[in-house]
Amino acid sequence: MSIFMLESTSCDRPLGRSIKKNSLSERFAQVMSGLCPLWPQGRYLCAFSGGGDSMALLALLRDYLSPDNLLAAHLDHCLRPSSEAEAKKAKEAAEHLGLECCVEKREVKLLAQQRGKGLEEAARFARYEFLERQLDDWGGHWLLTAHQAQDQAETIVLKLARGSGPGGLMGIPAQRGRIIRPLLSFERGELLEFLKSRSLSWLEDESNQEIKFSRNLVRHRVLPQFERLNPAYLAALSRVARLAADEELFWDNTVSRLSRSLTQRLEPCLIKLEAAGFMALSLAEQRRLVGRLLRDILSPKADGGEPISLLSVDMVLDLAQRPGAGGLDLPGGRRVEWGQGNLYFGLCSRFKSIFS
Repeated sequence: MSIFMLESTSCDRPLGRSIKKNSLSERFAQVMSGLCPLWPQGRYLCAFSGGGDSMALLALLRDYLSPDNLLAAHLDHCLRPSSEAEAKKAKEAAEHLGLECCVEKREVKLLAQQRGKGLEEAARFARYEFLERQLDDWGGHWLLTAHQAQDQAETIVLKLARGSGPGGLMGIPAQRGRIIRPLLSFERGELLEFLKSRSLSWLEDESNQEIKFSRNLVRHRVLPQFERLNPAYLAALSRVARLAADEELFWDNTVSRLSRSLTQRLEPCLIKLEAAGFMALSLAEQRRLVGRLLRDILSPKADGGEPISLLSVDMVLDLAQRPGAGGLDLPGGRRVEWGQGNLYFGLCSRFKSIFS
């Protein structure tokens, strides 16, 4: 663990300090106003690792919020011997801003073994479970994370490498439910310069240099090649993400309309799809609708947030071409089956034979 320590300054300043016009802080407030109509009203929980990005986010929030309406939250993943010291430093950094920081430990390595997932995925699951629980316990309204422009670029490249569909080009959404990510248009360099201008310290996680992790590999080996091709690649990928988000909004509305006209929920986990109407759709509409129905069988929390693979969607499309072909089982305990001229989407464990 490396710690960048800059000369500390007192943070016992009045709320609403003088903000220069067009400063990073003012730009941040404009972004927050667009994402959260009630800003700066309400209570805000900040995911706080103590690193440069989250330190900048917490300091920016502190410009506009009182300690009563702003809380930092740090999860110790217990992955390194230094993690306990990092948690202590994060708590001290938040206190330096006059804020409380709630800290919790989670054995992420054990969680990864229990769930049969990689460390990165298990860490993400543990982190959001902790943060959303803290938000509820505190009575907060919004959860903020410090994902910035480089994180957005890394996510888009990773999704492309894994064969994501068009939706993957959205990268990280600026808002999803109660979660807000206001720094996606800010570059890491300018965030660190902001911290230096405030004489604030931050932590550097040495594991960020380990290219055994896929995100670090993209960060240190792949994105520098993007920069050689286009020095403004961050702005370019950000534009791609915005365009993809607009396209996804169109498709969400279109698929919702198709679902209302062609499907009927028979039980909480059983959906009927009118086959004739479905087969009259374009392939793009069919693919989107099948993906939606496979997700809708289970709620995201019950499903653990598992994505629907293109392979699963294509298997259902193949089944739809063969009336009377029976059914097929899919990952996540799902099943799709023909019956009486319709396709039924349900769970293997509770699928009822309603066709006899």
